[in-house]
Amino acid sequence: MTNAVHSFDVPGRSLIEQVTSKLRNAIMHGELRPGQKLIEADLSRTLGVSRASLREALRALEVEKLISIVPNRGPSVAKVDYHDIEAIHDVWALLTGDAVVDFTRRAGAHDIAELEGLLDALKRAIEVNAPLDQLAATNRFLAVIVEKHGNGVLAEVVAALVSRINFLRAQALLREGWGVVHAREIESILTAIKTRNPEVARNETRKHIASACAAAKHLALGPELVSLADRQHGKRWAQDVEDGPQATAA
Repeated sequence: MTNAVHSFDVPGRSLIEQVTSKLRNAIMHGELRPGQKLIEADLSRTLGVSRASLREALRALEVEKLISIVPNRGPSVAKVDYHDIEAIHDVWALLTGDAVVDFTRRAGAHDIAELEGLLDALKRAIEVNAPLDQLAATNRFLAVIVEKHGNGVLAEVVAALVSRINFLRAQALLREGWGVVHAREIESILTAIKTRNPEVARNETRKHIASACAAAKHLALGPELVSLADRQHGKRWAQDVEDGPQATAA
C-alpha cells in the first residue's frame, strides 16, 4: 500500500469507497495479515487521508467481517481459526447445496445465460491473473443461485458467511494452478444445472466448497498445522478435495 491520496481519483466513487477498496485489496492480497493490528496514524499517513475518512473505511470493512474493532484496543485484520473455517464451509455447503437443487429445477434460459456469462468472466480473470476478479465472478455465480431461491434471509446469511473467509479464498486464487481447478469446479456445477440434474448440481457445489475449505485451512494454518489438526479430526486436509460432498456433509 504505497500509493497515497493522489491515486484516489476513480470517477463516480467517493474517497471513502476508494480507501475501503484499497484496504480490502490489501487484505485480500495478504499485504495486511489476519490478526495484524492496524495503527490508524500509520495507515492515515500511508494512504494520505484523514483519520476520519480512514475510520469510515474501517467501519465499512468491519461490516464485511474483514476488520475487527475492539473498544480501547483499536482495529485489526479479522482472523478465523480452524474450527471457524470448517463450520463456515459446512453451513455454506448445506445452504447453497439446497439452493442449487431448487435453482436447477426452476432456472430459465435467462438465469442460465447469466451463469454462463459469469463463468466466462471467471475464465477471463484467470487468463489475466486477476484473483479478485475471479473471486467476484465466483461469488456472483453462487449468489445468483441463492437469490433465485427467493429467500432473502438465506441470501443474507450466505453472504455474511462467505465474507468471513473471502480473504482466504483470494489468497488461494493467487496460488499457481488453483484458478484452473476452481473454474473447472464451477463449470461442473453449471453443466449439472444445464442438464437439469439437481442432485449432481448439489454434489458438485458441495465438492467445490469442500475444495475451498481445504485450501482455506491450508493457507490459514499452514500445511504442518493443518495436518496435525486433521489427524485430530481423523482425516487429512487434502482428503476434503478428494471426498468432495461427502467430506463437507460429514
